[in-house]
Amino acid sequence: MKMTCKRQELSRGLAMVGHAVSTRSTLPVLANLLLTTEGDHVRLSATNLEIAITCRVPAKIEAEGSTTVPAKLLTDFVNALEAGEIELGPLPGETPGVRVRGGTSEANIRGMDPGEFPAIPQIEGSEKPLVLDVGELRSMIAQTTFAAAQDDARPVFTAVLARTRGGKLTFAAADTYRLAVRTTALPGAEDRSEDLLIPARTLNELSKILPSEGSVEVFTSSARNQLVFRAPGVEMVSHLIEGQFPNYEAIIPKGFETRVVIPTDKLRAAARVASLFAKSESASNTVKVAVTPGQEGLTPGVVTLQATNDELGDSTGTVDATVDGPAVNILFNIKYLSDVLAVIDTPEISLELNTSQSPGLVRPLGNDDYLYVIMPLYSRG
Repeated sequence: MKMTCKRQELSRGLAMVGHAVSTRSTLPVLANLLLTTEGDHVRLSATNLEIAITCRVPAKIEAEGSTTVPAKLLTDFVNALEAGEIELGPLPGETPGVRVRGGTSEANIRGMDPGEFPAIPQIEGSEKPLVLDVGELRSMIAQTTFAAAQDDARPVFTAVLARTRGGKLTFAAADTYRLAVRTTALPGAEDRSEDLLIPARTLNELSKILPSEGSVEVFTSSARNQLVFRAPGVEMVSHLIEGQFPNYEAIIPKGFETRVVIPTDKLRAAARVASLFAKSESASNTVKVAVTPGQEGLTPGVVTLQATNDELGDSTGTVDATVDGPAVNILFNIKYLSDVLAVIDTPEISLELNTSQSPGLVRPLGNDDYLYVIMPLYSRG
């Protein structure tokens, strides 16, 4: 194959597909990219056998063909070139790979036979795709995937449940110690009803390659075992996880005895200080959250975060808050509390509590589309 394209566009495409390149596989070809001419574009493809990403880069094609090349080497070389046009051509003889020339630099990069590269699924949806706003999808991903489990021992907990019901899309993720739920309106899908288990890792990689604005189409394969995300110029295919996601609605507290309204940034800062002492083997990430009501009309309520470390010492931080209900003392994992505070952008949050042995519920104040359940440490036994 032989072609010419702009360095900036090629570099952007290489960065996108690079998220699907495998660096630990026993199959050497998975560390490569597949380059294929396609009309007036070059198609870049990469897969780690869990996800596949395809990106199309505008190019002037002089000779058609395909080859594979080491992803990291090609990306690093292209990024080191001067801005302008880049020429890509074949290596001498039948050697797989590509000759890259840009500015005053030129390189011969050896690759592997494109026939060894795994086939990238070419999927067209069996029904009308869902169309999501890119910004909304990225926000939903950020507010849920962090709550999914990292351990593959229980695969359903490494997934995000994507539930479509009554014109709404809900993402839910849990690792048995916490639950994050985010909902958004889905105009035109009022008659859709389905549950999909999408690997959290897939969604995190998707968030990195989505364009800054616009929309993305989402649809499943006819066998309903793969999911496709398609945006202008880029496409991701992922397998879906089989299994039944737990009835997450059953663990969401239906009421509360104490409700705390507290500035998000103040609580975030207090949690950051507490984590300095709680993040250790001896402290086990434990922080004591003490909620104290104020004297009506005289003093505000107070939320106190206390962390103790047998080797380092201890810390205490207080934040003024509006407290409605009796005092509560509860132990939380500071990481689980800090994680949710990092993805809430409203000025205030509400923290709803019952007893020291009951889960707490965090909500962005004034936004009913998101909730986060955090289990007290006592509940782990």
